[in-house]
Amino acid sequence: MKLKFATGHVSVRLTISQMQQLVDDGTLSATIPLAGGALNGIISLVDEPMTNMKFDANSSTIGFVFPRDAVQEELANPTRNGIGGYFDDGVFSLAIDMHDVRDKARKAT
Repeated sequence: MKLKFATGHVSVRLTISQMQQLVDDGTLSATIPLAGGALNGIISLVDEPMTNMKFDANSSTIGFVFPRDAVQEELANPTRNGIGGYFDDGVFSLAIDMHDVRDKARKAT
């Protein structure tokens, strides 16, 4: 899981296998070590058309919720921008890392 923070945009990039695990299990989590602590990332799938992002400063956890159908479609047909939602100051997105898609395509040929 790769998290990227920019003004007004939080993006999550997964490998193809991580996205498959998310679809299979309905949730994916990772702890990202940082100087002086760690950031916990959790992605959950729901069976309704909703997206959500929330940061809990007490536990240093950033959580994302995406619709299962949209994530399954993104896994089947990866796009550069992925799927996303909105928060107060911007947007957030979930996508497969395009480097992983290109590497897989090269290995298949």
